[in-house]
Amino acid sequence: MNIATIIGIICGIAILCGATYMSTDSVEVFINLPGIAIVCGGTIAATFICYPLREVARVLGVFMTALGAEELPTANYIKVLVNLSKQVSTKGEAHLEQGLKRIENEFLRDGLQMLVDGYSQEELKEILDNRIQQSYEQEYSAAGIYRTMAKLSPAFGIIGTLIGLIAMMQSMGEDIGNIGPAMATALTTTLYGALFANMFFTPIATKVEKRVEERLILMSVIRDGILFIKDKTPAPIVRDKLMGYLPPRKWASIKA
Repeated sequence: MNIATIIGIICGIAILCGATYMSTDSVEVFINLPGIAIVCGGTIAATFICYPLREVARVLGVFMTALGAEELPTANYIKVLVNLSKQVSTKGEAHLEQGLKRIENEFLRDGLQMLVDGYSQEELKEILDNRIQQSYEQEYSAAGIYRTMAKLSPAFGIIGTLIGLIAMMQSMGEDIGNIGPAMATALTTTLYGALFANMFFTPIATKVEKRVEERLILMSVIRDGILFIKDKTPAPIVRDKLMGYLPPRKWASIKA
């Protein structure tokens, strides 16, 4: 995560907290630990009912990867593929095997290994397409879990409010003056549910979805590049075709 993003998050939270502080004479009214426990506990329990334990445990790692990583260097991979096409055109496919161990991207390394091993054009396309599809479905399911949590947390916020209202009515007795403070405490649970859904779960899901789309583009670039190399496509044509995956503002860096 770059500095600008961190500053933006901090500024947004500071503005929200400042506005909340100025809206009331008693900030303590927004602190309701049992309400937080009801929303968090209910949301987590319902999520585990909806999804297997392994998938729920994996979503945290997917989010941390998406949150901490910068934009994927798709343009750099295009340059690598163009250079590889030049090498194959002059030295042949067998020459690629010497540098396979130095390639960090597993998808690219496996694709080039299959190319060196003599897989046909159709076999390469089928295998790479299947891997792209499996990767997309697996990572996109993580965003779906966060979307589910965003739907569940407001519901448990309302449930917490109902629990608070029931407890308030039961213990109120004849003291009508307790209605206002008790009602405020009960309503904070609805606030927590809406806050968690719109400030945490939905933005996390959007972040993960954006990261999945970036990975899909990168894997598509690698797949097409490998197929072009297999087909002995000239390097300038490889470059121009792969540039179509990028916005025009990035074309100049590749041509350079």
